[in-house]
Amino acid sequence: MKHFLLVEDEKILAKNIAFFLEREGYQVDIEYDGEAGWLSYSTISYDLILLDWTLPKKDGLELCKQIRKESNVPIIMITAKGEILDKIIGLELGADDYIVKPFDQRELLARIHALLRRNDTSNNERVEHLLQYEGLTLDRAKLLILYKDHSISLTANEYKLMEILMNKPNNVYSREYLYEQIWGGSLEYSERTVDVTISRLRKKLMELSGKKYFQAVRGMGYRFGENA
Repeated sequence: MKHFLLVEDEKILAKNIAFFLEREGYQVDIEYDGEAGWLSYSTISYDLILLDWTLPKKDGLELCKQIRKESNVPIIMITAKGEILDKIIGLELGADDYIVKPFDQRELLARIHALLRRNDTSNNERVEHLLQYEGLTLDRAKLLILYKDHSISLTANEYKLMEILMNKPNNVYSREYLYEQIWGGSLEYSERTVDVTISRLRKKLMELSGKKYFQAVRGMGYRFGENA
């Protein structure tokens, strides 16, 4: 049984979500503030985390950032903020998806299924072998990118993007193609969703290797390669 953590300070909403998901066969732990959410995360291994944007004691964005430093567990942000900039901020901090209040519980379930399916597919594929390119190694078992004796962890979406690009270096991929392959329609399409993920990867690889591996191709998309 998949085990979820729900951190939501609106108690009635939290209990309704938990009740619905438990009827669908999931186990759900509820916490009502960010500090309690962090404590639960630190003591229990979860398959997915649902975080409200605004929480007492420690807000959802800070909690998301803190969790992402230690784990690649799938994270869905629950927010009343509908502006695209707010959604981008959540993605920049490592969230895998977001849903805006008020929402239909069936939509939330669909997003959970899509995210778990992508994560499980990635896990099955990662056990096969390491993917290597010009000094970089993509560890399919641990969601790590390695360079010499150093490594940096990746989120599930960052891993999927690296896998696509490293499989065929120097190919140019459109934002639309990358979006469909990674998010699969679970998010309303925005070029910024792809751009944000590329930006995070570019920063991680620069910190890891000191090299620039991504190039934006005007009017087309992105290319990956050592001389990009």
